[in-house]
Amino acid sequence: MHTSKTLKRLLLLSSFLVLSAVIAAGVYTQASKSQKKQKDHPRTYEAAKVTEAPEVRSDIKGLDIAGVSLLHQGTPEAAITIDVINNRDEDVMAVDFVAGKGKSTSGGIAMDGLLQEDNPSVIIPRHSLKTFTWNLGSILEGETIFLAVAVFSDGKEEGDKRFLNALKKSRIQYQERRREEKAKNGGQQ
Repeated sequence: MHTSKTLKRLLLLSSFLVLSAVIAAGVYTQASKSQKKQKDHPRTYEAAKVTEAPEVRSDIKGLDIAGVSLLHQGTPEAAITIDVINNRDEDVMAVDFVAGKGKSTSGGIAMDGLLQEDNPSVIIPRHSLKTFTWNLGSILEGETIFLAVAVFSDGKEEGDKRFLNALKKSRIQYQERRREEKAKNGGQQ
């Protein structure tokens, strides 16, 4: 008799432990899925709630990040300003800032002074500082911002090939549209 009571208790305790383990595994799996879903679908900053500027780095030799600050903090129009120093002997003709690298990457502020074939413009003159402004509501939250691409006046192109190719593709499409429009208008702009 005594053995059967102990056996019943042991069976009840074992059942309870197995049930607890199954419930814990279910909760853990659900939490993991939720976290994975957040990582798979990154979100942008809620501009009005940002109290600290995200990290900004340059991947381009000779283009240094001199400063980053918040502009209009506490408002929906909050933005960051990025001061870039061009320490090179060439003018910068195009740049592209991106948020994040890899799977969670967001295009950012691309400026291409080579869009107009007949009227190129310098984005950052040689040996000078230029300040760029980027609205926080369009930046991926928690991601580092990179100066990922630069095109120089001597024709050199540096940076992440994906973003460099995207910049060139966008430029080519723009220039083709302009040529088509010009042809339609009999050579007039």
